[in-house]
Amino acid sequence: MKVEIVSFTGHGGLADYALSLAQALSNCADTRLVTAKSLSVRFDSSSFQVERVFRRTRHYPIDIIPFIVGVLRRKPDWVLVQGYLTIPAFDALTVRLLRKFGVKSAVTVHDVLPHYPRKWSFAEFGFYFRSFDKVIVHSTLASEQLRQMGVIQDILIIPHGVYDIFNLTGISKSKARLKIGGIEADDFVVLFFGHLEPRKGLMEFLAMAKLACKQPHLKFLVAGSNNLARHGRAFVEQLEEARSLPNLLIHDKRIEFECVENYFSACDIVALPYLEGSTSGVLKLALAFGKPVVATKVGDLPEQTPVGGGVLIENGSSLPIDLIDAINRIKSNYCSYADSMVNARKKADWGDISKKVFQFLSCGIT
Repeated sequence: MKVEIVSFTGHGGLADYALSLAQALSNCADTRLVTAKSLSVRFDSSSFQVERVFRRTRHYPIDIIPFIVGVLRRKPDWVLVQGYLTIPAFDALTVRLLRKFGVKSAVTVHDVLPHYPRKWSFAEFGFYFRSFDKVIVHSTLASEQLRQMGVIQDILIIPHGVYDIFNLTGISKSKARLKIGGIEADDFVVLFFGHLEPRKGLMEFLAMAKLACKQPHLKFLVAGSNNLARHGRAFVEQLEEARSLPNLLIHDKRIEFECVENYFSACDIVALPYLEGSTSGVLKLALAFGKPVVATKVGDLPEQTPVGGGVLIENGSSLPIDLIDAINRIKSNYCSYADSMVNARKKADWGDISKKVFQFLSCGIT
C-alpha cells in the first residue's frame, strides 16, 4: 500500500507528528512525507521518502498545483492529511478533486476547531472534515464533536504517539541543566513549553511562579516562541514584569529541534495549564521523557493524561494556587508519578499506532 502523509508545515507539532508516523508506517507501507521546503535535511536519510512542496502561506495558491499534479502522477492508495493546510474550505475542494480522480483521502484531526474560532468556523471545518473518506482522531471527545458536525465517515480513535524523535542523545538531567544554565542541581524544575500564548495558561503560570517565590529550590522555566504581541500589549507587559522573578527562567525564542531534549531532560514536571484547546503535543513530549504533568481539565487532556502520571485540576479563577498545590502533591510522591509516566510511554508506541492506521486504511483498498 502506498501512503502519502501530508503536512503543510516543515516544523512544529504537525510536522513532528507527521515525521513520527511516517517513520513507523514505513515498516508496513510504501510511505512518502509531502511537506514544506523548510523541513530539515536531517530527515532525508529516513526510511520514508520526502517530497518538499510547500512554502509560506502566501505561496499556497501556487504550491497547491504541483502538489495536486504530484499526487495524481504518483497515484498513492491514500493521502493522509495532518490537520488542514491553510484555508479549510479551499483545502476541502482540493481533497474532493483528488477523490474525483480516484485518490482516497483521510485526515488526522488534531484540533476539531481552531484555537481562535470565528463565527463560521463550525460550518467551515465541518465541510472540510466531511470531504474525506476516513477520519482519524485522538480521543472520544473529538469523535463526538465530529459527529455533531455531521461527519458520518468511519472514525478511528488512536492515541497520540510519544515524541521520542526528540530524545536524540539521552542527555542526563545534570548535563541538560548545565546547557540551559541558571538551574542548580537540587532545584525542582517546572517546565512550560511551546508557543507562548494566553490560551495555554501562560499568565496563570507566571502568577504561580510569583506566588511560589519563597518556596526553596522550586524553579519555573518557560521555553518557546513568543507570540504574545498579537494578543495585546497587556500580555507582553506581564511577561516583561515576570522576568525579574528570581525563581523564573524565560527563554522566549524558537527552540531548535536539537535543543528540545535539553528542556525536557532538565525539568521535573511539565505544566499544561491550558484555558482552551483540543489536545497537546507537549503532553506527548512529557511522556517521551517520562516527566509527570500537572494539567487542566481542558480538551482531551483528562482522557490522554496517564492514570497516576500527573494531577488534573479545574480551569478556574484559583488556577495559580491550584497549580502550586498540584506541583507540591507530585513533588511529595515524585517517583510514583514518574514511574507511571514511564509505563504509560510503552502504551503510546508508534509501532502499534501505525499498525492500526495501516489496518484502518487497508479496509478501503479494493
